[in-house]
Amino acid sequence: MNYLRLRLYIALRISAHRVWMAVKTRPRWSDWALAAGLLLAFSLLVLPLGLWSQWLTPEVALPWGQGWRLAGRVLIIPALTEEGFWRVLMLPHKTEILSPKKRWLVALPMLGLFVLMHVLSSLTLYPQGFPTFVTPLFLFAATLLGLICTLAYWASGSGWVPVAMHWLVVFVWLMFLGGYNQLGLGLFP
Repeated sequence: MNYLRLRLYIALRISAHRVWMAVKTRPRWSDWALAAGLLLAFSLLVLPLGLWSQWLTPEVALPWGQGWRLAGRVLIIPALTEEGFWRVLMLPHKTEILSPKKRWLVALPMLGLFVLMHVLSSLTLYPQGFPTFVTPLFLFAATLLGLICTLAYWASGSGWVPVAMHWLVVFVWLMFLGGYNQLGLGLFP
C-alpha cells in the first residue's frame, strides 16, 4: 500500500512540475522563430496535398464577428486541452534529465495515441468528426502537427508555443480552408 501511495505521490509531483514549468516558462524570440519555421514546413507539406485532393477548400466559413468566437473556442478546445494533456502532462519537460533516445521512446507512443484519439473521438464522443478524422490526409496532418508541437515544446520548454501552433493550424483550417463545413459545425453557431 505504501508503495502505491509513493508512486502516486511521485506521479503527482512530476505532473505538477511539468504543468508549472510549461506555464511559467516564457518563450524566447528564438522559440517563436522555430515555431514559425515548423509551421512553414507543415504548410508546405499539407497545403499542396490538401488543395490537390480537395480536402482543403479555400473559403471563409463565418463572418468575422463569429470568427472571433470560433477563435476563442478553438483556443480552449482543442489547443489548450490537447496540448496541455498530450505535450505538457505526457511528455518530459526539458528540465527533466533524460537522454534524447528516452524522450523519443516516450514521445512516439504519445504521438500515436494523440492521432488515435482523433479517430476514437470521431467514433464516440464527437461524431461530427467522422468521416473527416479518419481520412488519411487528416491523419497525416494530425501526426505532423503533433510532431512539430512536440519539437517546439521540447525546444522552448513552454506550453504556450505548442498551444499557439495548434490553435493557429486548427483555426485557419476551420475558418479558411473548409474544415468548418467538413465537420458540419452547428457546434459553433
